[in-house]
Amino acid sequence: WQQVLLSRRLEQRRRSPQASTTEEGEDHDCVLFLEHAPVYTLGRGADEAHLTFLQAKDKCENGGGNGETQEEIQRMRQKLSRKARGPGTARLSVDRRMENQIVNRLSVQDAMDRLAELACPVEAPNGVPIFRVERGGEVTFHGPSQLVVYPMFDLKRAPFRADLHWYLRMVEEVVIRTLAHYDIHGSRDEINTGVWVDSNKVAAVGISSSRWITTHGFALNIDPDLSFFDTDIILPCGIQGRGVTSMAQILRERGFSQMPTINQVASVV
Repeated sequence: WQQVLLSRRLEQRRRSPQASTTEEGEDHDCVLFLEHAPVYTLGRGADEAHLTFLQAKDKCENGGGNGETQEEIQRMRQKLSRKARGPGTARLSVDRRMENQIVNRLSVQDAMDRLAELACPVEAPNGVPIFRVERGGEVTFHGPSQLVVYPMFDLKRAPFRADLHWYLRMVEEVVIRTLAHYDIHGSRDEINTGVWVDSNKVAAVGISSSRWITTHGFALNIDPDLSFFDTDIILPCGIQGRGVTSMAQILRERGFSQMPTINQVASVV
C-alpha cells in the first residue's frame, strides 16, 4: 500500500510542484493501520545472517534440513541479498519502470496486487514468506493480532520537523503513550530502536523517507503468536539475548483475562 501511495504522491509533485496541499489529489498525509498475514521482512540493516534457519542449513553437510541442496540455499540468499533488485527477487519496492508501467496506470489495489506478484519471497521453515523491504532496521515478523501503523507524513510541513531522528523518537513516544493507556510501562533502549517492557521488545520501529515523506512505522504486539519470533528462525531485530513480548502476555501475567482488541488499541493510537 505505502509504496503505491508514495509513488503516486511523488508523481503528483513532479507534475504540479506548486500545487497547494489542500487541492484535490494524492499529495496529502495519511496513516495506514494494518493487520498483516504472517510475513517476515528484512530491513536495510539486515543481512541473511539474521535468518538463523539459513545459518543452520549451511551447517548441514549435504544441504538444508528440509532436503535443499547447497545450490538452492545459495539461491535463497541471492534473492534476499541487499543488492538484489527487480522481478524474481524477494524485494518489495517500486522503481521508475514500475511507476510508469504499473503504479501510474492501475488503480491502487490493482497496482499493489501486481507489485506483490512481481516479488518472489523466500519461504521460512514454518511456511511464512520472507521479503526484503526499504525500511530501516533488521528482521522482524508481522502477523495477526499485531497492529502495524504506517504514518505517511511530509516532515517539511507543520507541525513536523525535517529531522528523522526526532521523528523516530516521536513514533516511539506514540507507542509508549499507547501502552500507558493500559497501565503498561514502555521504555526506550539507549542503543536499540523500538519500545521495550523490561528487557523484552513489545514494539518494533523502522522508518524510511523519500523527499521527507515518511513510510513504514511501528508494529505493536497486541496478542500475536510469539512462536513466530523463534530464534531458530530469525534473530528478532538482529539483537541477541533479548526477548519479545506482547501486551496480552504482560496483562495475563498480571491476572487479567480480557485482552484489548486490535481495533481498540488502534483507536488509542
